[in-house]
Amino acid sequence: MRVLFHIALRNVLAHRERGLLLLLVMAGASAVLVGVMSLKAGVAAAQREAVRTYLAGDLNVGGYFKEHPDSLFPVLGDTARVRAALQPHVPAECQVRERGRGMATAGAGRHRVRSYLMSLDVARERETLSRFRPRAGRLEALDAPRTVALSTSLAERLQVEVGELATLFVQMPGGKRNAVDLEVVAVLERAGVLGESAGLLVSNATLRELYGFRPDAASVLQLTCEGAADEDLEPLAGRLRGALRDAGFQVLPAAHEAYGDKLVPLLREGWAGQKLDVSTWEDEAAFLDFVDQGLGLLLVLLGGVLFAAVGVGLFVSLSVAVRERTREIGSMRAMGMHRRALVAAFVLEGLLLGLVASGVGACASAGLGVLLRDVLPLPDALSTLFFSGTLPLAPAPGHVVAAVLLVTLGAGLASIVPAFRAASLSPRSAMESL
Repeated sequence: MRVLFHIALRNVLAHRERGLLLLLVMAGASAVLVGVMSLKAGVAAAQREAVRTYLAGDLNVGGYFKEHPDSLFPVLGDTARVRAALQPHVPAECQVRERGRGMATAGAGRHRVRSYLMSLDVARERETLSRFRPRAGRLEALDAPRTVALSTSLAERLQVEVGELATLFVQMPGGKRNAVDLEVVAVLERAGVLGESAGLLVSNATLRELYGFRPDAASVLQLTCEGAADEDLEPLAGRLRGALRDAGFQVLPAAHEAYGDKLVPLLREGWAGQKLDVSTWEDEAAFLDFVDQGLGLLLVLLGGVLFAAVGVGLFVSLSVAVRERTREIGSMRAMGMHRRALVAAFVLEGLLLGLVASGVGACASAGLGVLLRDVLPLPDALSTLFFSGTLPLAPAPGHVVAAVLLVTLGAGLASIVPAFRAASLSPRSAMESL
């Protein structure tokens, strides 16, 4: 094997121009692969952070209440009792926060916009407030009565600024409608699709006033578990469902759907009273799957194209090398080199090129990704899609390993046919090529 390695290395060094060109092609292919994988991982991390900030906790215990079969409100009627049933099963590393959610129409002057409405406990979520990134105003001001924060797009459509009034229109239990004038205390930076759809942010107290809920009512209890692995959330969700059923609550079966997607099907059901629902953050972000699926498809397509490009380039190069080295190959065969060893030498040459080139390209791309992480600003369209105002890159050692293996494998496979062509030459070829 050492002799074959020396032969392969000598052949690479003997044809520097062709070898350098192949090195550049394969290094570029591995660099692009690492870049796309880093982008996919970065977007996934930014999406998770945005979902956990705006929309959901790692686990969510929400309520659906029907005063009669034709009405539906996302509310927990007896929050204290639900908390008591959950508390023995909440891991020590998890915190429980109360949030509210609903739908409202925001109005200012002649402008009307319908949007999702979210609420939070301002006094107990100071750390969470720092993740919202207000463009103007202060989110801490939501602690004051009758205040609201708007997304950038909603503020632009309503043509309001911080300090001005916006009116929220909601439908209350019993079929009544309510309208409350709120002071705009903050306008939020763009935060991807969530920032555009969940455009209204108020305090829990303001949401209760809007809907006429009791002081002890909440829409959802959210568990935030720092450091928890996503694969551990579903078993915990199952235990919470069991605990709630044991406490006498009616609990909806598990479904990979956001709470908003469940509203219409539940409204069509002919029951009245309270039902609870336990979901993970991935369930609540199910309507955003198109982003991850799109980037995954891009990665597969790009990997296929680069795999083919590397394979074709190396195949052509080694095929030319076989014709140019006919005399050398025939001489080695005449000296007693077996065909199997000759095949191994050519394949090893392709693997060596692929390994060195992909290693250099992948490491360079990963290093560049670390330097450019959260540095390059994005236009609004990409910022909305990627959940970040800057390019979200998250290179990892696994990306480098995957790119090196893929490119090296492509190089090895592309070397097989030229290697067998070389091995098929007879010792007479050395004499005939003189």
